[in-house]
Amino acid sequence: MAHKFYVSYVKKVGFATKIQTTTYDRITKQPINQAIHCNRDGFHESRVKASTQKNTISAAGCKARIYVKFDKEKQEWIFLKVELWHSHPCSARKVIHYHEYRKLTMHAKCMIKNNDEAGIRPNKTFLALTNEAGGPFDMDSQKMI
Repeated sequence: MAHKFYVSYVKKVGFATKIQTTTYDRITKQPINQAIHCNRDGFHESRVKASTQKNTISAAGCKARIYVKFDKEKQEWIFLKVELWHSHPCSARKVIHYHEYRKLTMHAKCMIKNNDEAGIRPNKTFLALTNEAGGPFDMDSQKMI
């Protein structure tokens, strides 16, 4: 789908997405159009008057989005609208902190499972995985997270 293509671009730029709307065909139940937005779309104000955290803004009114439509004749997705400008800074180095891009390798999953069964504490398992990856700052999305 178009979302997979857009996610490959998004990872290189350094932000996360959310599928805002999807319309499905009534007969085939396949998606026929989608609106995919930056995850910081909209505005959010903290309900707590005296905020305790420094970074309380999770939405920044970002207008980055794409609208895609599935062409039944050509059997491919067509971009109707593409807006690439963000109202917030994006960092490709920080993309590993987004939940949707965190992936564990099979080795890491097996190590976590085995250490848990052996009664080894989670912080020791984490230290072992970070040392294996070369330290906490060298852990990229391909190795561990």
